[in-house]
Amino acid sequence: MTTEQAQPVARASERGAATRSALLAAAREVFTTQGYAQAGVTDIVNRAGASVGSLYHHFSGKADLYLTLFEELNNEHAERTRCAVRRAREAGVTDPKQLFLVGAREYLDVCLEHRELFRLFVGGDGPPGFDLVRRQRLADWVSMNTEFFVRSGEPLDQAVAIVMTGALGLCATELSLSADAGRMRKIADGVIEVLTRLESPRP
Repeated sequence: MTTEQAQPVARASERGAATRSALLAAAREVFTTQGYAQAGVTDIVNRAGASVGSLYHHFSGKADLYLTLFEELNNEHAERTRCAVRRAREAGVTDPKQLFLVGAREYLDVCLEHRELFRLFVGGDGPPGFDLVRRQRLADWVSMNTEFFVRSGEPLDQAVAIVMTGALGLCATELSLSADAGRMRKIADGVIEVLTRLESPRP
């Protein structure tokens, strides 16, 4: 393919990516203001300045938009917590629990920044089968947190991993339901403080 031939393809790809992003942004706004059940495909495409055909070119429908937003939020959680832990390691932090708490705080910061979207996902208004997807993500999260300590050479009792992960999940839900920024930050700080005192039971 020549340079001249490649340019239209690149431009089409850029337009496609821009349309996809616009559809996701519109879906986020419509879902968080109207709820999933009440949201219509026409509401989303009109807000995005796109067509129904373009929506079905990029997504299989309304449920696919919802699940994509969920996956993107999960990916942001994962990426930002990894980066926070890596920065802490580079700064000399070696204690596995302290590294976990660094990641936990970053996780809650993401929840604060995206609380409207998080509220959507915990509110029970989603496509059929979404509760199962959320439960599986929670189970995966517990496994990853347990494995984090195993790799660090300091295995964490699985019950403690469940408690720590559950506490973060419940805290995130509480943050999503509050409109008071000061109260939300106090809750997040309080949960992190409680987790610093949590230890595995002695054998």
